[in-house]
Amino acid sequence: MARCARSLFAQTLEDIEFLFIDDCTPDRSIEVMRAVLEEFPQRKEQVTVFRMPRRSGQAAVRMQGLALARGEYVIHCDSDDYVDADAYAALYGKARAEDLDIVTCDITVEQDGREIERIDGECSSVTRMLEGRERWNLVSRMVRRPLCAGVAAPAADMGEDMVISIQVQLKARRTGHLARPLYHYCIREDSLTRREGREDRVARRDSLMKNARLVAGLLEDRYGYAGDEPEIVRFKYKCRESLAPLVHIPEYYRCWKETFPEVDRRFLSLRNCSLEEKFWFTLIHLRLYRPAKRVTDWFRNHRRSDS
Repeated sequence: MARCARSLFAQTLEDIEFLFIDDCTPDRSIEVMRAVLEEFPQRKEQVTVFRMPRRSGQAAVRMQGLALARGEYVIHCDSDDYVDADAYAALYGKARAEDLDIVTCDITVEQDGREIERIDGECSSVTRMLEGRERWNLVSRMVRRPLCAGVAAPAADMGEDMVISIQVQLKARRTGHLARPLYHYCIREDSLTRREGREDRVARRDSLMKNARLVAGLLEDRYGYAGDEPEIVRFKYKCRESLAPLVHIPEYYRCWKETFPEVDRRFLSLRNCSLEEKFWFTLIHLRLYRPAKRVTDWFRNHRRSDS
């Protein structure tokens, strides 16, 4: 939390509002933030702390932040992560200069203090987001605040940024991208998205499916999509992929089959469905995903070590 807060208060953008939403956390996060704030006395009038009435989860926290925000643009930052000193000045400057509703940046993924991946954060269309070809991260997306008005709240914590990002993207007139890794995502092995046990996977699947069904319903009810457009089919199929490593277990195979079962036939007939995707689709249905994945991972690692 100290690193995150310090990176926020050190922003070169002077006119900025900081909202810290305390989700009744049992640690000392807010206390740590206030200690860091003492190093930046000029920021004290810009800081608001809101304590949730009860432990509510990340989805509710994000919505509370949007409800409280008063700035021209809004962006999120998670307490485990940090941003470059000029991150928000660069994004805001581009948004103002080009009259953009949304401006995005790239993300650096870090583990144990070293960079392990750079993520292209560009987001140009809802279609590409639904197909999984572009990210829906809120932390790398600065949004004109009025676009957030009337946004339906996520139904669960996993994929909550997907629900919000897709809705604001549908409202946006102009979007832009700054090809710089201004946001630093720091991996924690004990985080919700990193837990690998069977129960964790099923819990993530249930949470993600609630939000996937919400998004599918919003697209059809509010925005005129039909349920069989290629991007909707691919979106539904991608959302249930988290269960693929468990399909060798009968109960989880049934879960996989019962999740958006209407897309199976349509997915294989998609014009842009690759041979690799068809290969893995077949293995999942044969309940052979796990051994096949082990073999392909072994070959990939063996080839990497040889090079």
